[in-house]
Amino acid sequence: MFNDYKTIVKHLGDLPPMPAVAIKVLDLLKNPYCSAKLLAKAISHDAAVSGRILRIANSPIYGRQKRVTTLEGAIVVLGENILRTLVLETSLRGINKSFGRLERMLWEDSIGCAIAARIIARRLGQADPEETFIAGLFRHIGKVVMSNHDKETYQRVLDMAPTAEEGLIDLERAFFAFSHELVGAAVLDNWNLAPVLVQSALHHHDLRLDEEADPQTWHQVAIVNVAGRVCRRLGIGQEAPLPDLDLASAPGAIYLRLSDDLLEIFEQEIAALFEKERDFFLSPGR
Repeated sequence: MFNDYKTIVKHLGDLPPMPAVAIKVLDLLKNPYCSAKLLAKAISHDAAVSGRILRIANSPIYGRQKRVTTLEGAIVVLGENILRTLVLETSLRGINKSFGRLERMLWEDSIGCAIAARIIARRLGQADPEETFIAGLFRHIGKVVMSNHDKETYQRVLDMAPTAEEGLIDLERAFFAFSHELVGAAVLDNWNLAPVLVQSALHHHDLRLDEEADPQTWHQVAIVNVAGRVCRRLGIGQEAPLPDLDLASAPGAIYLRLSDDLLEIFEQEIAALFEKERDFFLSPGR
């Protein structure tokens, strides 16, 4: 899909491969006859993914009185869609080479947008909530890769962006030759993830999709665009909130024809849920 893929690799080095457990699980999920036992066997080789799945299955969300103690049982409780989401979520965190302040902010930005996108998708009913969660989660994977490549320089880019005449994308191109959108899309394309996820990474900021893109893609990318704008306004994954940031002018809000009242509802719901779940998602042992 990307003619510049080899050039990106030349500038940034090898792009991160999808973790082995994610490859195996996603492959198994393609088989309609796959069992929870086979999935549990594949996941058991990764302690981080295993722990995350067990923790989620025993969370108050599912209201179980009896504790789930096996991966197989947890997979049955969660279902395939949630399992896929959790495997990919843990995979994203796992590609970080370190986990300092910058990485934590990028992770908060990713998980915040994912949560926001899921809330908006559920409200609007115009895109699959779990697919949209993953799209929000991976929209800035290019930033993670660029930080891994040269953390000091990427931090400098982020520090310069708010006051520089050039926007973030132009600064990224000046220092890294490519912007995070193209790098992220190249990674997801290399991982053989769904084209709609690649498009979300590539066009989440501008919504400049091909006119022939299907409605599902347009709606999903538009929702991710709005979710990202809400997170910036709230200060999720940012140095500080931007209370004056206009949500209604976001390309996604215009495309989806979202009213100011509805955008305010989204903002309130997203702020409340993220504050409630912050420690759960961001703690090292999550």
